[in-house]
Amino acid sequence: MPFWKKEMDGVEYEAYVAELLRRQGFRDITFTPRTGDFGVDLLATHGRNRYAIQCKYYSGAVGGAAVQEAAAGMAYYDCERGMVVTNSALTDGARELAQANGIEVMEYVDPNARSFLERRQAWELVLLAVECVVFGLALHQAVTQGSFTWQGLGILLLLCFPLPYAICRVIRWIRKRMRRKKARAAAEQEESDES
Repeated sequence: MPFWKKEMDGVEYEAYVAELLRRQGFRDITFTPRTGDFGVDLLATHGRNRYAIQCKYYSGAVGGAAVQEAAAGMAYYDCERGMVVTNSALTDGARELAQANGIEVMEYVDPNARSFLERRQAWELVLLAVECVVFGLALHQAVTQGSFTWQGLGILLLLCFPLPYAICRVIRWIRKRMRRKKARAAAEQEESDES
């Protein structure tokens, strides 16, 4: 696990979601009992509506069971609305079930939000350091040989920073899409095995 990630359990994630909802204008936020909660973890009010909220802190995709629990808890606690909040994504089937039952979904609510440097993988930080060294050496060479021009500096900046950064972003996007697709496939396989 990367150094910046903090191990979090379901109870801590519920507290994180409660604080996030509080900042978004929800009020009267209460935690349901740990056992016998009838499918929801939090109860909250937003506007005139009472919400039954199911929190799922998963490493893979969230299946339809979470949506069913939110719908059941919504009926039990006499709430007008239901919600599923997860740090991951819902499977396509779970998303359809949520839409059919009027359950709101908040995906990718990640407690491990990080700063610019923390989001970089080790190889990206090494690439950034190499880019800085190359830029410094090229600038030094241009100044000492008297061949410094503003156009040359612009081209050097373009080659040393945005282009490699764009390549890193594309690689990260592709890897993220592959992980999500893999997680969804695993969750859908799990759902079909349960059926």
